[in-house]
Amino acid sequence: MLPLSIAILIVGTLFVLTGHARKGQQVKANIAAMKEAEAALAANLDRERAAGITYETTEYRRLSRAANEAAAKVPVRYGGTKHS
Repeated sequence: MLPLSIAILIVGTLFVLTGHARKGQQVKANIAAMKEAEAALAANLDRERAAGITYETTEYRRLSRAANEAAAKVPVRYGGTKHS
């Protein structure tokens, strides 16, 4: 049983040393940023619709661009547009 625990320790060490742990944290942060940007865009869209605005305002375009930029940093499997 000792060799198995040593193998697990080695794999865990390699996982951390190669940056996989940090990459996972970065992906989670990017997902949170994407969701926040999408929520801001949706809230703005609701406000504009309620006000009777039927065209793309500069604020809508700014928020849409921010949401697209945030989605570009998130892999497709998590709802983003990044292909890796």
